[in-house]
Amino acid sequence: MSAQRFLLLKADIDRELAQVAAVVAEGRETLEQLDGSPTTLELRGIGSILHDFYTGIEQIMERIATTFDGELPAGANWHVQLLDRMTSEIESVRPAVLSSDLADALRPYLRFRHLFRNIYGTQLRWELCRGLATEMEDVWEKFHGEMEAFKDVLKSLHADCS
Repeated sequence: MSAQRFLLLKADIDRELAQVAAVVAEGRETLEQLDGSPTTLELRGIGSILHDFYTGIEQIMERIATTFDGELPAGANWHVQLLDRMTSEIESVRPAVLSSDLADALRPYLRFRHLFRNIYGTQLRWELCRGLATEMEDVWEKFHGEMEAFKDVLKSLHADCS
């Protein structure tokens, strides 16, 4: 793989990380402004933030998979397969991208994103959204840390190609 591809991937990851950081900040501000239970509109907004949070993370994983693995998983449960694939080292191709613990922490967001896309907003439940929104910042910090470590690997691979 060329040095340029590693630099392009790093730039793509940085761009997505900035977008997800903005989503997390929006989620934090939204929770801080709530006075009791959210209105229906606020709940829909929180659901959208949770949806965007996982979507941004998944876009990073998709980019890594297409760059290193050459393809995305296929089939009805490809989203789950992609998350699982990121926890595996592929010998002579790439290290594991995510720890198993982080992947486990991301699974509820993956499930929620699927739910959000397949129900009406009136069916959202505050109990589910509150838990995910409250934990989102901690999950984000873990994800961001693991992405910084992965970007260090990309820098190393770039240096090896130069």
